[in-house]
Amino acid sequence: MNETQKPLNVQQAAEFLGLKPSYIYNLIFYGKLTAYRPGGKKLLFKISDLEKYAYGNKVGGHAERAETILNAAQKRKPRRKVKA
Repeated sequence: MNETQKPLNVQQAAEFLGLKPSYIYNLIFYGKLTAYRPGGKKLLFKISDLEKYAYGNKVGGHAERAETILNAAQKRKPRRKVKA
């Protein structure tokens, strides 16, 4: 097995993601992070799973947000004017 493919324990996963180990347990509990428990003992993590979590919630740049807002505004139906 390649050195970069070695599974990480909770402490190493927390350091990899820049989080506290207690938060790693919360992520596992809420199903946001995948962990493995071979033999029912230690929790282990694949680096690919940690990277998937780290890069999973892309936040668009300013240009992407502006384009999304313009597209939504164009799709919106115009409001009817109410006569007073």
